[in-house]
Amino acid sequence: MPVYALPGHEFIEFTGPDTREFLQGQVSCNIEQLTESRSLPGAICNLKGRVIADFRLAQVGGACLMQTETGMAETIIATLSRYAVFSKVELRRIDPPFVLGLCGGGYGPALARLFPEAPAADHGCAVSTQMCLLRLPGERFELWCVDAGAVSPLRELFGEWQPSPGADWLAADIEAGVVHVTPTMSGHYTPQLLNYDLSGVVNFSKGCYTGQEVVARMHFRGKPKKRLFLFESEQPLGENSVLAAQAGGPEAGGEPLLVYVNRGVYPDGDTSLALAVASIEAVKAREPFFLDGSRQAKVFGYPLKYGGDAPSASPPQT
Repeated sequence: MPVYALPGHEFIEFTGPDTREFLQGQVSCNIEQLTESRSLPGAICNLKGRVIADFRLAQVGGACLMQTETGMAETIIATLSRYAVFSKVELRRIDPPFVLGLCGGGYGPALARLFPEAPAADHGCAVSTQMCLLRLPGERFELWCVDAGAVSPLRELFGEWQPSPGADWLAADIEAGVVHVTPTMSGHYTPQLLNYDLSGVVNFSKGCYTGQEVVARMHFRGKPKKRLFLFESEQPLGENSVLAAQAGGPEAGGEPLLVYVNRGVYPDGDTSLALAVASIEAVKAREPFFLDGSRQAKVFGYPLKYGGDAPSASPPQT
């Protein structure tokens, strides 16, 4: 029953009588669906329909808590503050004591001591005065501690937790198709390229929000040539690795890997998993891809599956 500290997040608190109305006009998810028993993944876009940041939103008492990647809170605050002057809403960065990640099964008895009932469905929530429990895809929970008084009870309950997420946690994120926008990615990707239109990050039945017209036009009238795919390789993957399709040749450059993890899959070695934007046609044709311009490092792309089905861990036959 691994328990991990998840330090790679920042939080913004939204308060005030206009909070929900304000957020509804700024984010891609439908705030009307946000309750204390349901969290929402979402994105903030610019006027050109590019993703500035992604987030997860939870209702905790009278406040909305927004979780985003490290380095993104100030960008979000600067972006939304331009519009907040017209609403009775306050937004400020807060620093919860910590966030814990629980991966796999076997947590029922421990969670029953913290909450009357743990959320059973993905994106479900359970809220107390000291913490917020969220269920994520891949049989995982996140525990947001909003009160330092929760530290001692949690240490008694879980013992010592690992100081950073393990490979199983990172692999579950990747297999679920989760890409979080970092400062270097901000403003460079459309929701379609990150599959946000497929994974529920964008709600197409809600009203207007910043960038909505462009995002909706791309969704209903556009036909993307590229999307996010899961890749695996027996070669090591790194932060600066890029993929290139055979049709373009490895010398033509490629797409950067957005997230990656090395984990043991085959008995005789490690397999690296990664998410990257790639040509839809190249993946459909099962063309081999090349890593870092090397013809010796083939990787294979898979369409991502949402709704709990993990992509296959074995490469297609070519």
